[in-house]
Amino acid sequence: MGRVGGDESPGVESFQILCYGARTSGIRHGVRHFGRHRRFTERGRAGYAMKPTIKDVARAAGVSVGTVSNYLNGTTHVADARAQRIQAAIDALGYQVDLGARGLRSGTTRTVGMLVPNISNPFFGEVARSIEHALTEHGFQTFLCDTGEDPEREEGYLANLASRRVDGLLVIYASEHSDPNRLQAPKGVPLIFVDRGVPGRPSVTIDNRLGGRLAARHLLSLGHHRIGLLVGGREVRNVGLRVEGFVEELQARGLEIAPPYVIDGPQELAFGSRVAELMALPDPPTAVFATNDIVAVGAWQRLLSLGLRVPHDVSLMGFDDIELCRSLIPPLTSVAQDKQAMGRRATERLLQAITSRATDRPAARASDELEMIEPRLMVRESTAPLTRAGARPQRAG
Repeated sequence: MGRVGGDESPGVESFQILCYGARTSGIRHGVRHFGRHRRFTERGRAGYAMKPTIKDVARAAGVSVGTVSNYLNGTTHVADARAQRIQAAIDALGYQVDLGARGLRSGTTRTVGMLVPNISNPFFGEVARSIEHALTEHGFQTFLCDTGEDPEREEGYLANLASRRVDGLLVIYASEHSDPNRLQAPKGVPLIFVDRGVPGRPSVTIDNRLGGRLAARHLLSLGHHRIGLLVGGREVRNVGLRVEGFVEELQARGLEIAPPYVIDGPQELAFGSRVAELMALPDPPTAVFATNDIVAVGAWQRLLSLGLRVPHDVSLMGFDDIELCRSLIPPLTSVAQDKQAMGRRATERLLQAITSRATDRPAARASDELEMIEPRLMVRESTAPLTRAGARPQRAG
């Protein structure tokens, strides 16, 4: 095995194997030239004692440093033949762009920080995925932070992301204990609230009040008047609006929900098991509306354990339309939040703000508005007309 500069190494001969199949002898010559002037270590392809630089890539590819820079940044078209030589040299040398140095020169890191309250909740996971995909399409990387619904942790993450010089922030604020107005980005760094909108701050959310009304209309259209509510996280503004919309729709039909038919709790799977309390009432509900799908799934599990059939004994519906809804038997009726549209729109607004800052152009006036996306009712097999649902014998009131 060859030795270069006195160190044990794979040797120039072995290193040239990495360039096998390169389209031009110029790349092989460039790599040999690089091998005579650099030392290698046992770490292999990318494990040089000194990291390869853009000059090394240019030398190996037989082009100028400016051409390599244009290829990496996509600022100017590079002819296909040159582009192939540059990429072959990058692969052979194990060259990696120094994003930190690029950020200092350009004033942008092409990174975005995102805060979510609970990544184990399928809804937040789906929103985060849609945003990450949208950012990737525009050449941005995402720092995803799970705040665990802890306001102190939330503020700590914001400070940490600021120290990393992110270009922008997307935030689903933690919980009812958060004060969204205290959540501030560093000066000049745009922040967009997602899902849980904040009046007077840039936000993209769903029309939750309308979603609540859609849920009520659906159950009423099936003939249900005795309806139970499982309210997961009422103190979160979104959930409170869903309940308000639901109750308003009932009141418009001259109906009210008695207090025993409303149970409050957290946005958790386990909370759904309290549907048993509703079904133990002297006159149990013929339909149950859970303000979050994850709560509805917990209710569905508990109803099965009680020997009750959905929807034959009781109709059940949720809110969010997470992917799990379609896998239940029967599939769950839900009010759908368009997570893809919400993620795309939040990303668009953030990138517009980042571009405005980078070009010293004033941001659009609408950037401070709370923008709402319309929800949709997804009717599946967990809800049925009253002639089918609630058919089991009822206890006297």
